[in-house]
Amino acid sequence: MSEVLIIVVGGYILLSLILIPFQSRYVEQMEKLRKENEEKGISQGEMMEGMKFEDQVLHANVQGSIIFILPNILATIIYKIRNRQKSAR
Repeated sequence: MSEVLIIVVGGYILLSLILIPFQSRYVEQMEKLRKENEEKGISQGEMMEGMKFEDQVLHANVQGSIIFILPNILATIIYKIRNRQKSAR
């Protein structure tokens, strides 16, 4: 049983590492979109309502899926570290 658990956890970690570049781009684009809408005075709820249906479904799947929890957290941390370094320059 423990071997199966090790394989599952190892597979999840490997999958998470593979997904980090994709999630990093997603986090970057969402932050860019948030900033643009903030400048226009549009709230996040209004932004979501203004999205196409397909984009809303993709966003919900990325944010709500258990598979994407670790890659989302790691991608967000990487994004914040990179932006902190950029703003310090």
